Amino acid sequence: MKNNSIYKIKAYQKLGFIGLLIALFFFLGLYVVFFAWPEGYHFLRQTDSLSFASNYYNDGFNFFAPKLYNLKNIDGRAVCEFPITYYITALSYTVFGKQIFILRIIHLLIIYMGVYYIFKLSMLVLKDFLYSLIIALFLFTSTIFNYYSFNYLPDIAALGFAFAGWYFIYKYSLDFRNKTAFIAFLFFTLGGLIKVTYMINPLAVIFVYILSYFTVYREIKNKKIIKYGIFSVLIVILWNVYVLYYNSKYQSNSFNTTILPIWDLDKAGIKEVFNYMWKYWYSKYFAYSSFHLLAVLIALQLVFIKRVNKRFAFALLIMLFASISYFLLFYQQFKEHDYYFLAFMPFIILIVINGIYTLDKLIKKAVFKWIIKIGLLVLVIAGINYSRLKIAERYTPWDDEYSKSALVIRDNIDDINKLKIPKEAKLIIATDLTQNGALFFIDRMGWVIRKKEDITQDNILNYKKKGADYLVLINPEKEQLNTAKEFGTIVLNKADLKILKLEK
Repeated sequence: MKNNSIYKIKAYQKLGFIGLLIALFFFLGLYVVFFAWPEGYHFLRQTDSLSFASNYYNDGFNFFAPKLYNLKNIDGRAVCEFPITYYITALSYTVFGKQIFILRIIHLLIIYMGVYYIFKLSMLVLKDFLYSLIIALFLFTSTIFNYYSFNYLPDIAALGFAFAGWYFIYKYSLDFRNKTAFIAFLFFTLGGLIKVTYMINPLAVIFVYILSYFTVYREIKNKKIIKYGIFSVLIVILWNVYVLYYNSKYQSNSFNTTILPIWDLDKAGIKEVFNYMWKYWYSKYFAYSSFHLLAVLIALQLVFIKRVNKRFAFALLIMLFASISYFLLFYQQFKEHDYYFLAFMPFIILIVINGIYTLDKLIKKAVFKWIIKIGLLVLVIAGINYSRLKIAERYTPWDDEYSKSALVIRDNIDDINKLKIPKEAKLIIATDLTQNGALFFIDRMGWVIRKKEDITQDNILNYKKKGADYLVLINPEKEQLNTAKEFGTIVLNKADLKILKLEK
């Protein structure tokens, strides 16, 4: 049954919104890293993602056989998230060459598509252009949202697909078309495949429709949703079974594929994680004013619960429990991984939409509605500017212990390329705290020695037996260099970098 009340967004509104997204990209200063190599926050994970794409390109396009540069796993094989964005990136390399910014662009397009669907979702609910614009812009008051929007980490793509899924699932509650439900769960499934934690979104939808059988809100029940939902869950389960099988087969421990719950920590550990979140990450999650707005909107919905959007009521309740469960199951990750907060964004944006819906229902006079709109717009613009300043801080060049080795390779890459090291050559990197950082920059397979004290005759000999052809020493001390010279000849002699060709 089609509902003709579904709000149609006009062409000029679509174009205006897309233009605004482009303007925000430049206003936030994201363009400054357009051609930048991975650096800064979570450098290790950035180079892991790029390694997947690069090795699809280097070693054929077998989608279900992803690999990394690091040979600590058999043949470098490893898998974590569903590698769809890496695979598309590798295919793009065949046309444009190995341009690392392609993965950034793909992730940006996906998340901006998701933001556009949040705008459309808001229009469906509120039927008001300015309110909908404010809600979409609210996302840009988050520093981590902006930072990871144009980044190599896959979480932002999962979020973009989740946003799109919520638009189509709400649209389905209005038109009840099977096609709409199918598209909704297609997006939800893609999000869950890329990051299994984003399955809290379709699971919440499934529970909403199951609960509708036992409530007065029977108009939203439909068995088709539950069938599509179960199929979506099964696909994600099958993929994760394959992940466990693949990593076991190739003896890969490159990625964490299990929960890290709060109950595995003692009181001191719990407090330590909480302090990181509250004292360090808090101001990066959202601008302070955005948190204040959230608090007001939550209070409004609790006080005036009869005025809330009924279709959102169940979803918000289930998403609350789902988000709490996710938080407890992965609590330990919140200490150092700010991007784990991104999984809360769908829940937060639903709160904002329903909160503004409730607020609009409470205010009757048009003049007061405009005062509220202008106030919200000013608050959001201030939050976006706050995020712009925080982004600039993150883009300030800095080297940490994880990126320093790879950056030495990057700074000397022209001299390294002159050596004409064969593509099939295997390297030993000594030292590097990342599993793929330096290897990615030099674009060769190999092994990594993490500590200088482990640059020993036994370790070098062991890697030689496994097929190592070159030894790359980064900022070596005299003792390590003397040890290395026993196994080969120096072919590149720089102050911060020595490369030796190992004798056969």
